[in-house]
Amino acid sequence: MAELPEIFKISRQMDRELAGKKIFGLTLLQEKNLNILPQDFISRCVGASIAKVSYKGKWFKMDLDNHLSILVSLGMGGDILFYEDLNIKEKYQIKMDFTDGSSFSIKFWWFGRFLLFTQKELAEDSSISDLGVDPFNEEFTYEYFRGLFAGKNTQIKNFLMDQKNISGIGNMYMHDILFSARLHPKKKISDMKEDDFKLLYQSILSILRFSQSKGGSFYEKDFYGNPGDYGSEDFLVGYKENTLCPRCSIVIEKIKTGSTAAYICPNCQKI
Repeated sequence: MAELPEIFKISRQMDRELAGKKIFGLTLLQEKNLNILPQDFISRCVGASIAKVSYKGKWFKMDLDNHLSILVSLGMGGDILFYEDLNIKEKYQIKMDFTDGSSFSIKFWWFGRFLLFTQKELAEDSSISDLGVDPFNEEFTYEYFRGLFAGKNTQIKNFLMDQKNISGIGNMYMHDILFSARLHPKKKISDMKEDDFKLLYQSILSILRFSQSKGGSFYEKDFYGNPGDYGSEDFLVGYKENTLCPRCSIVIEKIKTGSTAAYICPNCQKI
């Protein structure tokens, strides 16, 4: 599932390729991915041009010049791919064609969303309005970050995974973020000290920026179908059960944390 480094990269690529292009056609093959009827979606978009592509959390946001916005979530995974022509051989649920002959497609693995909003509807919808600031945003200062935890007593991993607190971080990078911060996933926020918060803040930025510098995860395709260079060798403890901790050589364990799993060093990340 694409997380912040991948979403950030793809959104930049989409904006570079699509901004200014006029929509010639729109193919919508699965109504369950939409928030309105396919024919209404198509009639409101065809003829409009894409003004800008950006992101919020794990959502792509395409603003049209007719004051509508399309929100795209890849859900639990998917491919969003650009083509110089309209001849697409891969399977897809969504395809958008442009008057210059280019196009892009979206293949959802499962739980993907393709939504159309007016500006008023967008402001009132919780899909992105409730999302927290992401770590690549200039507003994500240590002061802002530290203030998020005031009065909280939940487990640290659960808090960080909640997109309403901090958007863009998922389970893939969470293992190494918590390991780098020497925090057990189940540690209570109320038991954390100031140095814990400072180290966690730096760990979030360093892990995500390192992945960004390598073009994101190796199993996520960008807008041109190219995988990132952040590979299994770059993970510290994530997905490395029964191997040795790179810091203390104790065996890495896989534990259950609610509905997700976590990879930890039981020595470096004591609860």
